[in-house]
Amino acid sequence: MTNNYIVLAQGTASTQAKQPGFMDGIGGMLPIIIVFVAMFYLMHRSQAKERKRREEMLNAIKAGDRILTAGGIYGTIESVGTETYKIAIADNVRIEVSKSAVASVIKDEAKTAEPAKK
Repeated sequence: MTNNYIVLAQGTASTQAKQPGFMDGIGGMLPIIIVFVAMFYLMHRSQAKERKRREEMLNAIKAGDRILTAGGIYGTIESVGTETYKIAIADNVRIEVSKSAVASVIKDEAKTAEPAKK
């Protein structure tokens, strides 16, 4: 009978629950969490830079600038309103577009290009 008690005592000692460590819980997911936070930060930062660049471009537009709209229409700014631009797209053809419709400002290559050296 003493053998049975010894076996039971050994069995309960070896089946005790292991205490969970830091790496068993959230610590194991910590590298994944860090990667997601870094990705989110980099994406947000690049979007903020792009938004700031676009806002500066739209605020710098003045009468006489050549633009390209999101619809693919080239034109020259005639007047700047609070929310819209009036642009001339051909002789006697003027349209009014939203500021958000401007895709880019066209730089005049003839003025900015350096003369060729001979």
